[in-house]
Amino acid sequence: MKDSPLNCNFPQTDLEQQLEKKLYRTHGARLASPPARKVAGVSDSSEEMNFGVTYISERFMDIRTAFLILRRSMLGIVNLFMIVVLGLMWIVDALFSGEALLAAAALFVPLWISVYLFEIFFPLTLPVRIDRQEGFVYVGHRGTFYRIPWDEMEVTFSYNWQYLGSGVVWDRQYYSHLFLRDKFYFCGKTPKKPLQRKKISSTFNESMMYRRWNFIVRYYKEGVVEEDADHLAGVNFDSLRKEVSSSLLGKRIVEYFFLILLMPNMVWSKFSPFKYKWPKEIEAIFGKINYY
Repeated sequence: MKDSPLNCNFPQTDLEQQLEKKLYRTHGARLASPPARKVAGVSDSSEEMNFGVTYISERFMDIRTAFLILRRSMLGIVNLFMIVVLGLMWIVDALFSGEALLAAAALFVPLWISVYLFEIFFPLTLPVRIDRQEGFVYVGHRGTFYRIPWDEMEVTFSYNWQYLGSGVVWDRQYYSHLFLRDKFYFCGKTPKKPLQRKKISSTFNESMMYRRWNFIVRYYKEGVVEEDADHLAGVNFDSLRKEVSSSLLGKRIVEYFFLILLMPNMVWSKFSPFKYKWPKEIEAIFGKINYY
């Protein structure tokens, strides 16, 4: 297992060593800001970024920290798996007059229901809000809300080793973290520690972590560009519904069917009562805009 450094050319930092409690055993921490600058040689396109964005406008953008690729598609994967398994068992029953379908249903349907119950009752986490008009980043962390000036925002890249299964297979998992200092406290619970951190993204693909950061920096400096309208059309249920509203009725029906089958999380995030909300102090600035 080789402990090789990150590929980016940002300076090393000891920010992670300053934490009172280390929740992640991370290595090679590199300071991406301040000042916020892009990783050289990596795209800043919004292509394939809709999994990490929950709302975007010229004024501000909300970026997901907990509702990323796996969780966004998990119910779709589970639904397809259950449909295939139960369909095969139905065929076996039809051919051999057995009880394979009943046995499979008794085993898998409770698991299917449990996955849905988890998704329904697990509270939806607030995104990180980047206000490019006023130059602040709003972060909620365990009931405490921070208002960080963009020019003082501290973001690091790091990684740790993950054990992936038999055969002693290890791989690096990459993180970008935003550091929260008590001097940026805005409202909510008083910070218990002078320095904490919040995970912005986690991935096994180092270049994807850099691409996401480059996109955030580009958005802050340039706003919404032409390509973003197509790439980010389906970041939430409202924007997706607006996107398909001009389609023919038959196409809309098909798209909504596959949305409910493969990505019911997106619909549930619109109507779920189990979600955190921005406090009144932040709603006074932006209005009641809550996307997850």
